[in-house]
Amino acid sequence: MTEPALMAALAKAGFDGIDLPFYMHVDELDWSDEVAAGAWADQRADWAREAGLDWVQAHGPFFDMFGEDEAAQRSRQMCRHAIRACGRLGIPWMVLHPDIFPGPFDAAHVKAMHDGNAAFFRSLIDDCEKHNVGIAIENIYDHYAQTRGCQRYFAGIPQEQCALIDALDHPLMGACWDTGHAHMNLLDQRAGIVMLGNRLKAIHIQETRTGEDRDDHVLPFAIENPGVDWDGVTAGLREINFPGPFTFETHSALQRVPAELLDSALSYNLAVGRYLVGEITKP
Repeated sequence: MTEPALMAALAKAGFDGIDLPFYMHVDELDWSDEVAAGAWADQRADWAREAGLDWVQAHGPFFDMFGEDEAAQRSRQMCRHAIRACGRLGIPWMVLHPDIFPGPFDAAHVKAMHDGNAAFFRSLIDDCEKHNVGIAIENIYDHYAQTRGCQRYFAGIPQEQCALIDALDHPLMGACWDTGHAHMNLLDQRAGIVMLGNRLKAIHIQETRTGEDRDDHVLPFAIENPGVDWDGVTAGLREINFPGPFTFETHSALQRVPAELLDSALSYNLAVGRYLVGEITKP
């Protein structure tokens, strides 16, 4: 399905906005060509406008924060290109992953990762200010770190997210809470969200199993127990008066849906979202 057709289907189902996954578009053009990149963004602005949707959030590219080779440097530069495109599209917050490097995860290793992440995200602040785009730093699950020589993923817990964001001390630096990643790390959803408080600028709503490298990205309530604690998620978001947007990251739920069933699947997806938003906003 083409991007304009999918936007039309989302609007028909009743969705209000869409999230732009830059990691899917890295190889589509030369992002250093500002004219080409601007045209790319303007085309998506037109498609969304025609569908009656707003661009409400983005997921930035995947990148190598600590590598020194040309590919790593190019991946980091892509973050700046994505910030510029977000500004052109009016997207207020773009999610980026923190990064890690191998080590024993002792105090010195954690401090080095904290300092390295802080230095990288601080280097983006001028771009963020220029384009009025914030960065939401996401909690990542630990098994991914264990495949890369690290016991745990730095900033995979809210204490480290808070410490990193507080060190950056800038209104355009905040947090993203991925409900599935938190579940995989066996975290208390309500407590984590409340700890982040007004640092929380973006959410990834997804269901997943626990266990090694699951990260299923399916719809809430779609798996067997014990799944994500949705009562905890909604209680936490209600407690901090999270203003939204309420953003799904449930692409795996829809990848194999036949075209004949897509409208019904999207309508159900929307109904799940409306139910959870109702739980957040209830008195």
